[in-house]
Amino acid sequence: MANRLMTGTTCTTGSVLTFIADDTNVSVNDFFQLATGLCIQITATGGTTSAEVTQTLVLEFASCSACTTPYSASTGGNSGIVCQTDCSGNTFTINPLHPVWTTNQNHSVTQINAVTIGGNGLNA
Repeated sequence: MANRLMTGTTCTTGSVLTFIADDTNVSVNDFFQLATGLCIQITATGGTTSAEVTQTLVLEFASCSACTTPYSASTGGNSGIVCQTDCSGNTFTINPLHPVWTTNQNHSVTQINAVTIGGNGLNA
């Protein structure tokens, strides 16, 4: 299969990348996550080439924001926000830190139904 010269703009910094990827029916304005974890919008596709692939298009997304938004695991209620009532009867919310890890495609996943414990050696 032939490869294709492509140009994309990163979703986070607006940097322009020129690379060679598999010719898999990619169109201008498509959004992809690269194997490096970068999210890009394809801005140009060139001719086919027999040169080696320099970037792998891993996952296609509908937009930059869909690509850069972390996945959530075990979402739980209230998106992980805890409502508390103090001794005076006032209600306030606590948004605790949740554990985050990275998939094999360098996309972050937030574990909403858990709380990150730190400072006491448990997560050292």
